[in-house]
Amino acid sequence: MCRVAVAEKPRRKWFRRRSEERMLTRGNVPAIMLPSTLAGESVTPRSALAIADAYAAVRALSDAASSLPLHVYRRTADDGRERSDAPTADLLRHPAPAVTQSAFLAQMVAHLNVFGEAFVGKYRNGDGEIEQLGLIAADRVSVELRGGMPIYAIASDDGRFDYFTGADVIHVKGMSLDGVRGLSPVRQAREALGHAAALTAHGSKFFANGARPSGVLYVQPGSHADEQIENLKAAWEERHGGAENAGRVALLTGEVKFEPVSMPLADAQFLEQRQLSTVEIARVFRVPPWVIGANTSDSLTYSTVSEQLRAFVMFSLRPWLVAIEQALSADVDLFPPDARTYCQFELDALLRADPKTRSEIYTAALDPVTGWQTREEVRRLEDLPEETMALA
Repeated sequence: MCRVAVAEKPRRKWFRRRSEERMLTRGNVPAIMLPSTLAGESVTPRSALAIADAYAAVRALSDAASSLPLHVYRRTADDGRERSDAPTADLLRHPAPAVTQSAFLAQMVAHLNVFGEAFVGKYRNGDGEIEQLGLIAADRVSVELRGGMPIYAIASDDGRFDYFTGADVIHVKGMSLDGVRGLSPVRQAREALGHAAALTAHGSKFFANGARPSGVLYVQPGSHADEQIENLKAAWEERHGGAENAGRVALLTGEVKFEPVSMPLADAQFLEQRQLSTVEIARVFRVPPWVIGANTSDSLTYSTVSEQLRAFVMFSLRPWLVAIEQALSADVDLFPPDARTYCQFELDALLRADPKTRSEIYTAALDPVTGWQTREEVRRLEDLPEETMALA
């Protein structure tokens, strides 16, 4: 990556995307902390993954994308296409030392779902050729337009900024309002995520602080000194507090009365709140609830599962894949226009039908009159070697 000299503007501490955002420093790395939600929980793109439902949704999309091959194709003269062995194909197969294509794509999709955008750095060798690709955390990057050209200011560990252009950074964006930055699903839906975080904290504190049996200890006025009351409280919590002490027999002596109370989680319909929160987070990340293990009222059969899987691929995953394909293919260093090459995911790896259905499709595709494929094309779809003609 080649730094851009920016003399007309001094180095800035950080770029604020909204006036209500405030600074938080983790070590020497600047980061953005969003205001607390109405539920009292602060949610950031990084802390959102501590919420089980959000983590499950992001992982489902990342894992699905990582299982798809990303191939490089060349357009032929007859408007067809063929697999290309251009240097970019090898670069996408091995973006960096010890980094596989699967891991690279999984990380990119995770960045897109958490930050709403992904920044891919192009790292060059001494001859100026791109030899590595690597993801740059979006919370280290600010973007400005100067003369219609995007300038990327990337924060280093010491808090300083280095400036780069599109020659060294590929910007993959999701939905955007200004065309410059992608909208982070976490930032836009932080109230829903904050509610989920609050429910999790509430459940954890309930089992950590709950007493079994739960209720109220009544002490007759004047029968105990304040110190004795505190000792009684501490002894009660030590014996009955926490999930490991649930069900222990309580023994009271003296002028002390215990009155049990109803279970607060049942009164507040805690489980129903958790289920609604799970569905809400699934909606935020645009995944079907069943993908993250949420209860659904629909009965799942083989046909409905197949259709729901197809819907997940087409409406949840594919928009991110198209954004990645187009951003990479538009880079003139990776895909020079005169080479007529581009990259595309192979969705058949997820949508492949069962053997019986594939056999029926291939039979129709190989029909000598109405067919549209050759035996060699079908064998390639099945990952079979090419046929060899026996010599007479």
